[in-house]
Order: sequence, then structure tokens, then C-alpha cells
Amino acid sequence: MNTENQSPVKKNAKPNSRLDRKDYERLISTVKKYENRIKEIEGSMYWRTYQFFTKTKLILTSDSYLKSDKWRFFQRIRFLFSGPGLRLIKKFIVQFFSLFFGKVARLFKASPSASKDIYETYMEKFFPRTNDLEDMKSSIELFKRKPTISILAFVNDGNFKYLNYFLNALEDQVYDKFRVTFITHQANDKINYTLNKVIRNDEVYNTLEYNQLGEFISQNVRDYILLADISCTLRADALFHFIKEYHDHAHFEFSYSDHDHLNIEDKIHSRPYFKPAYSPHTLWSRNYIGQVCFVSKKLLESIILPPFPNFYGLNLKLTEKSKHVERIPKILFHQIQQDLEVGQIEENHIILNQFLNESYKGAKAILSNESAGCFEPVLPLTDEEPLVSIIIPCKNKGSVLDVCLNSIFDKSTYSNFEIIIIDNGSTEKSFFSTVALWEYNYPTRVRCYTIDIPFNYSKLNNEAVKFAKGEYLLFLNNDTEVLSNNWIEEMMQFAQLNNVGMVGGKLLYPNNTLQHAGIVLNIDETGAHIYSGAYKETAGYFNNVNCLTNYSAVTGACMLIERTKFNQVGGFDESLAVDCNDVELCCKLLEKGYFNLYNPNVRLIHYECLTRGNPGLSSRSMVRQRKEKSYFIDKWTSYVDDDPFYNPNLSITSKNYELKISE
Repeated sequence: MNTENQSPVKKNAKPNSRLDRKDYERLISTVKKYENRIKEIEGSMYWRTYQFFTKTKLILTSDSYLKSDKWRFFQRIRFLFSGPGLRLIKKFIVQFFSLFFGKVARLFKASPSASKDIYETYMEKFFPRTNDLEDMKSSIELFKRKPTISILAFVNDGNFKYLNYFLNALEDQVYDKFRVTFITHQANDKINYTLNKVIRNDEVYNTLEYNQLGEFISQNVRDYILLADISCTLRADALFHFIKEYHDHAHFEFSYSDHDHLNIEDKIHSRPYFKPAYSPHTLWSRNYIGQVCFVSKKLLESIILPPFPNFYGLNLKLTEKSKHVERIPKILFHQIQQDLEVGQIEENHIILNQFLNESYKGAKAILSNESAGCFEPVLPLTDEEPLVSIIIPCKNKGSVLDVCLNSIFDKSTYSNFEIIIIDNGSTEKSFFSTVALWEYNYPTRVRCYTIDIPFNYSKLNNEAVKFAKGEYLLFLNNDTEVLSNNWIEEMMQFAQLNNVGMVGGKLLYPNNTLQHAGIVLNIDETGAHIYSGAYKETAGYFNNVNCLTNYSAVTGACMLIERTKFNQVGGFDESLAVDCNDVELCCKLLEKGYFNLYNPNVRLIHYECLTRGNPGLSSRSMVRQRKEKSYFIDKWTSYVDDDPFYNPNLSITSKNYELKISE
């Protein structure tokens, strides 16, 4: 590990995007106002009521499986008295009274339960008590090895005021075999004077200039290192759990934990960040790991340090180099709340641009215009424009297909694509007329094939791939409408990466609510679309709706994959005719070591259930649905029980990343 042979980037240098400090300030100010406006909309009683009623209407007014219109009314009545229907009615009643009494409480200035109260309940239940800490101390004696942890604590002008909080937290640690080295970079006289007073002749504490760090680690560090910003106060059991992680994993290299945010004025903990397992592409959009991590000396020595102290840069380099990145799903440190600093965002931007360009020539990142402090990676295509085969299964509904195809040709800036339409049992003359016109107008780009079998989404797509000529396969529902011009490029730039499996996008209902922004497998038994029904511009949980994010699965309504990877895992499982087939394919990719990815810049409207209808409106389809879900659960129990890209502290009954306290 060294800091030599690097481009001389100063702390306040401008990133490749050619933005100056005023540009950053203007953009971040605009984004903050945008974020606050979205929060106002989402918090209004009108929006929450509208959201629920429109979602209920969508369920009850979609086309059914039966052919005759005259039975649809009775089907919907029967659905309301079925198990799912009764649960819907119960949810309606609960939400109605919640909205109504919440409004009454505000009128009488009686504050309803706040999110911090929920987290306080969580802390009371799950944070270690005094007797728990004593038990941990006793268990340390059972450890085969008790290495001395080298704590590298980064100090700068911005976080120096939190030094005492950091020191007090160290004194409370259950595991007390550690040495502390304060890392400074161009520190002022006040910082140097104070640190010298803290250190004095104490063998445990030391101070060091950042440019000497590589040599110091080589000569003075034995085994394991905790990297920490002093604005992060460690929980009393933090070092204990990091050492335990090292003991539990034979090939330990890098670990990180959950954290919350601490208001030091009123001592209130809030906004807990329960993180996913290692998510490399999520890390490209924001530093979700945070500013505390535990690493091996060998790993730290294997990287070239960032040109200036920067945790984002360290996390990017260390996790990319490590073969074993582990997450500890516990709150082990508290990030002291601070205002978002323009200088820090500028530094992160510089670091990310350098990191991306080193790995992918010509790659860069731009500042997100929706989430302050987040980034949007832009990668050049390795080939100029590989052929993309867009596969669209259909049955009747020529007007629906026409909307879909018009949007593809009108919006797409990517030109090298073909469209494979799969007709599965169409009978409407208007459908054949629609297809004929598209084939006639685009004879080399649009082709329709008839596969006359009982509906089986998996088999239809597997057969369609045989007709496709493209290096990349884009599976698309006919009841979609493209909104973003560069939707294909946005998916292609990531699908081309060696470690990426499936890439999906942001799908919206026609009523301006979210339909898909990623799938969590252990919600609703076989996976749920997170934030489904929320306002279309919601930021989500720590910006996971607005930013590039790794998930276990994305929806088959719009997803793209490299053909070789699709063939490698055997395509769709044809035992799953209707349900879970897209999620199951994503699980097979996870098993092979690929990461699946949600990209919010890929935007489409999804007129869900326009072709095949709502399975809840037919008893036969409900039986089939239960059978297929059982098959999926048996096959992928490990992911269904514990989705690695979710967190065990979060609810498995809510799609909104709520805390799991009593489940």
C-alpha cells in the first residue's frame, strides 16, 4: 500500500465533470428543495388517501382471465370475499382509521407516534444492556486469539469538535485491546496541540500525518485495523462484534455494520441505516457502507490509498480488492448528524470519477439531480452498439402492443435493436392487423412468431430466445410504455459488466405511483416490489428508489441480460408458467455470483394486468399461483428466508423498509 505514483489531486481540486464550487452549491441547494417538496407530498393526508384508493381500484378494475365480460362484476365480488380480498378490506379499514384519527390528533395538537419513537422501542429491545455487556466481556476469554486492534481515527477541521465523544466511546469498549492512531491531513495548530495533549506519553495513543500512513501500517500494525472517522461514536460492543466477525470467518478481510444518526444536542438517536450485504454497484452511487469499517492489514496494504483522506475512496478500493466482504447486521456506531457539506460531496465526486476511470476507460459519474450527495455512473459501451433483442410475448390487445412499440421507436436513442413478438393464442383481428403493419414498416427489425401452447411465460421466452439474434436480451411486457429516451443504453452499460446479471428499471403505474423499484425476496413469501404504490418521485430508504441499487431480483416486465449469462443459467424455469419465473431467473444468477441491478434512469409506465388479468379474480389461477409459489419457496428457501440485499432488522410484512420489532 502506498500513496506514490498517483496523479497529484489536491483536496479541493475540481472533478472531471468541470463543475466549480458554485455549481455544486447551486445543484445541491436545488436538490434539497426538491427532496423537501417530495417529503411534503408524501406526508400529506391527501396523497396517502389517494395512493391507497388508486391501488385498490387498480386491483379491482383490471381485466380477468375469463373471456366473457358479463362475469367480471361477479368475479370481483367473489374476489372481495376470498382470502386476499378480505385482507384488502382489512387493510383498507386500518388505513382509513389511521388516516382519520391521525388528522384528528393533529387538530388537537396531540402528536401521533413518530418514527423516532419506533426506533426508541427498537433500541430498548435490541441494544445491549449492562448484563449483556458483562456477558460479552466474559466470552472474550473463550476467544482463541485476542489480537490488538489498530484503530486509525481520521481527524480534520470538520469533525474535530467531536473528538471527546469519540474518546469517551473508546473508553466504554467491551473489547479493550486496541491502539489508536489519529490520522491528520494538513491539520491546523489547534488540532495538533490538542492531539499532542491527548497523546502525551501514552503508549495506546499516537498521531500521524496521512502521507506517512502506508509506511506506518507496514512497520507498526500487526493484524487488524478499524478505520473510523471521529464523527462516528462506537457502540460499547462495537470492537467485540468486529473481533467476533474475524473469529467466525476463516478468510476475513473486510466487514462493516449498520449505523444510526445521533443528535448530540438532545442525545436522540434516529434514522437507523440497516444495510444490505455487499452491493458493489450501490456503492457506486453513494457511500452506503459509511465511515467505520474493519479490515485486515494484508488487504489495506494491497491498495493504493486515495490521494487525500476519504472514506468513500477507501470503501471503493477495499471492497473491490477483497474476496470476502462481510456485513454485521447490527447498529455498531452512531454517526453524529451534520449538515451536508458541499466540499465533501466534491471530494467524493473526484474519488468516484478516478475509481471508475481506472477500472473502465472513459467512465465517469455525474451528480444526481434527485438525491443530494449521490451519483450516477456513466460507463461507455465496450462494443459500439451490440444488437439488443427485445422480446415481447402477446395475446390479443393490439392497441396495447401498439402503444408499447410506438414508445420504443419514438423514444429510443439506441438504434441497434430488433423486436421479437411472440403471439400466444391471439384471436382478435385487430391484433394481427397491428402486427402486420409493424412488420411491413420495419421488415428487418420487427418479427412476429406464433407459439401455440397453453400460456407459459417461461417457455414462451425461452423459445423466443431461439429466434433472437442479439447479444443482449431485453424481456419486455406488451403493457408497457417507454418514458426515458436512453433506456436501453442505461441498462446496457451495466449489463455488459462481468459481474452483473440482470438489469431492471423504474416502472410506474399510470396514476403516478411506483409499480417497481426492485424486489425484496423475503417480503410477501416470494418477493415484493418495494415501495409499490408510493409516489413516483419518492426517494425511498436512504435514496434506494432514486439511485442505482443492487437487489436480489428485478421484474420481468422490463429486464435486460447478456445472452451468454442467460444461457449459462439455463434460461427461465418452465415449471413456473406464470408466477415467480422472473425472480427465479434472478436467483439463479445470484447463485452463479452475479449481481442484479435496479437503475432508476430506466423509466416506463406499466399498465399491469392488461393482457392476462389479475390472478386473484379466478379460482383456477389462484390454485396455480399457490402451487408455483410453493415450488419457488422450496427451491430458493435460503434467499426467501434471508434476502442478502435486504436486512434482517427490517420488516418482512411491509414494502416500505420499516423496522421489524414484533414480527
